[in-house]
Amino acid sequence: MRICFSTGILLLFTLSSCITILQGLITHDNIVTDSRLPGKWMTTDSTSFIVQKIMDSKFKPTLEELNRHEYTKADSLFFTKLYVLSFRENNLNYSWFAGIVKIHEQYYINLAPEDCLNDSFEEAYRLDGQSFLNTSSIAKLEWKNNNELSLNFLNGDKLKEIILNGNALIAYEYDPLFDSFVITASSNELEKFLEKYGDNEYLYKGGRIINLRKK
Repeated sequence: MRICFSTGILLLFTLSSCITILQGLITHDNIVTDSRLPGKWMTTDSTSFIVQKIMDSKFKPTLEELNRHEYTKADSLFFTKLYVLSFRENNLNYSWFAGIVKIHEQYYINLAPEDCLNDSFEEAYRLDGQSFLNTSSIAKLEWKNNNELSLNFLNGDKLKEIILNGNALIAYEYDPLFDSFVITASSNELEKFLEKYGDNEYLYKGGRIINLRKK
């Protein structure tokens, strides 16, 4: 996701250095679930949030309605494997969709913002007149035990560096005049990238690490 917002006050807006990943990592074929994930969690700085299966969340009625008209059985199965991360801060209510992928015995989580609502249930944040709800962020998910985990986010600056230096091949667009860098790779390309480079510690060095304990 794009995380260079001027507010700088929200936990999930600081998940990685300024990098935009247009496509999500998860697909119908690679998404998995983990029964340990749903529940109430707290970070080391005492920020708490809730993880729910999407069918246990406020989005269930919307999905059920869409399923009647637009989605195949495969689509429905995919959506039931998604999770919703939600928390409240500064009188705003945040919801993120999360999906898990397993690559070479390692788990990765794809986070995509779904809504940011004020107390009137209206969207609170927009960027340059456009909704910010259109990009993804990726982290390596490491379980310490059933009640503790860490999210190690890709460092956007490191990722940009190795790609522009030709040390990793992945689709991107770069405008040096405005220093605009966007990863345009497909979900399949992102998965192949992580298959090859996901264990490279340099990609995470200096990036955001969120340690969580279940309440």
